Amino acid sequence: MLNRIRNIYTERPNEHFLKEKDNWAPLVFGHPFSIPLLRLMQKLHLKTHPNVITLASFLPILAAAYFFFCDKLLIGAFCYLGYFIVDGLDGKWARLTGRTSELGEKLDYYLGALGNLAMYIGLWYSQYYLAGDWLTGAGIIAAHYIIVVAMGIFIRQPHYKTIFPKVRSYYSPQEEGFGTFFVAPLFNVVTILFPLLVLFQFISFVILLVRQKERPDVRKGIKGLLKT
Repeated sequence: MLNRIRNIYTERPNEHFLKEKDNWAPLVFGHPFSIPLLRLMQKLHLKTHPNVITLASFLPILAAAYFFFCDKLLIGAFCYLGYFIVDGLDGKWARLTGRTSELGEKLDYYLGALGNLAMYIGLWYSQYYLAGDWLTGAGIIAAHYIIVVAMGIFIRQPHYKTIFPKVRSYYSPQEEGFGTFFVAPLFNVVTILFPLLVLFQFISFVILLVRQKERPDVRKGIKGLLKT
C-alpha cells in the first residue's frame, strides 16, 4: 500500500519533493495533500518564501495547543493535521525553488519544538491536571524529553530500518508526534496511547543503542545537542 501511495506522487522532472526514504506518517497523511498544493503553487507562479510557510505553520500548531488546553480534542486534532500538512510544504518548496538555507532549517526545528511543547502542556492540563493526575502526566512528558536528549547524546540518529524498503522507519519523532497529537485526541484515548508511545520511544532507543557498532561518543553527542 505504501509503495502504491508513493508511486501516485512520483516526482516529475525538476521536482525534489520526496526524500530518499520517508517515514510512513508523511507518506500516508502528508504527501497526498502537500504535493498537490505545491504543484498548484507552481502553476500560480507564487513567489512565497519558504520561511513564510514555516512561520504560517506555527498558527495551526498554536491553535491545536489552545484547543487541547480547552479539552476540545477533536478540533485540536484537526488543527494539528493542518499543521502537519503545512509543515511538509516549506522544505519541499525550498528544494523546488532552490531556496534551502540553514536559517530555514533552524526556524522549522525551533518552531516545531516550541509548538510541540505547547501542545504537550495543553494535553497535560486538560487530560491530567483537571483529572487530578497532574504528576503522572508531567512524568510521562518528562520521560519523553529525557529519551529525546538521550537519543541525541548516545545515538544522534533517531531512526532505524524496518521491513518496508521504501520507508525509513515506522517510528520516528514524526510518527510519535502524529500519534500523540492527532490519533490519540481524535479517538479520545490520550491517557492510554500517550504512555504507550513514550514506552515505544524508549524501546526504539534501546534497539538503536544495542545495534550501534561504535561506542557512543558522549562528548560529541552533547556538543551536537548544544549546536542544534
